[in-house]
Amino acid sequence: MIQNESITNSHLEMSLSTASMQTDPATHKTVRKAIPLTQLTRGQRGRIMQEDAPTPDSSMLRAMGLRPDASIQMCRLGEPCIVSLSGACGGGCRIGLAKDIASRVMVQLDD
Repeated sequence: MIQNESITNSHLEMSLSTASMQTDPATHKTVRKAIPLTQLTRGQRGRIMQEDAPTPDSSMLRAMGLRPDASIQMCRLGEPCIVSLSGACGGGCRIGLAKDIASRVMVQLDD
């Protein structure tokens, strides 16, 4: 049972990586597009591109370290969604986000 679960997770991660890439028609280079934070799988890493939250939530997210170009890793999906920020607070900070807020944070997957 555990082996099948890991195969399914690997397949899902591969699907997400492929789905988050597109070709720039002008340069013909493959470019990763941003996806919602809630689409990351456990352990997956990325960089925050933007957040589309109302102003009070946006200010709160920036105060917690969720700002553009911040490195992030998904620790736990669900409610709350728990993520780890690298480099924030001098090390790694873990924070919990409500699912509706996490879905507004756009992330570009790391290679």
